[in-house]
Amino acid sequence: AIDTVRGYREAVGTGVDLCIEIHRRMTPTEAVQLGLGIEEFHPYFFEDPVTPDNFDEMAYVADKINIPIATGERFSSIWEFEMALSRNAVQYVRPDVCLVGGISGARKISALAEARHVGVVPHNPLSPVSTAACLQIAATAPNFALQEYPIGEDVAPKNNMVTGMAQHDGNGYLTISDAPGIGLELKPNAIEMCPETPREVVTRLHADGSVIDQ
Repeated sequence: AIDTVRGYREAVGTGVDLCIEIHRRMTPTEAVQLGLGIEEFHPYFFEDPVTPDNFDEMAYVADKINIPIATGERFSSIWEFEMALSRNAVQYVRPDVCLVGGISGARKISALAEARHVGVVPHNPLSPVSTAACLQIAATAPNFALQEYPIGEDVAPKNNMVTGMAQHDGNGYLTISDAPGIGLELKPNAIEMCPETPREVVTRLHADGSVIDQ
């Protein structure tokens, strides 16, 4: 894993930030060992190295390494963020607008983090609707840091269903609409453009066959 991070840093140089996503797969000891091993590559943050709902474990990891911790994409209430913040377990909160009560809920969480000098990086692997809502946080939260922006073949059909979608300038920035609401309108034939398709649910397993909670 350390060699992988080294390879990415050597490939992109020092002018590009690296965000390391662990997806809750490590024990605290493993997370600390990896964190110490990749410090020299100056990651922007180290996301969910351990199960985030164990706030004390996350705080332990944060205290042992010199890389900012990012977490919160699974949290559904402001109180979960408060428990992480009060333990100094996080340096970048990752509220999901679709989970935490919409724009208002995410804005409250951003303000809570701002009071502790913690940045906000909205979680957004979903659709142009989620992106447009997240950009309202980006435009209003003084502690906004980065915006996750989904790309790829699976996203294109969703993007084609709306007008007014945020435009990427090719240099790491998105435009924010000044239209009413979040700036989007569904196209008249949106449903026909994106028919219902089954989604495969993948269960990740340990070597012994037990389920990994990710």
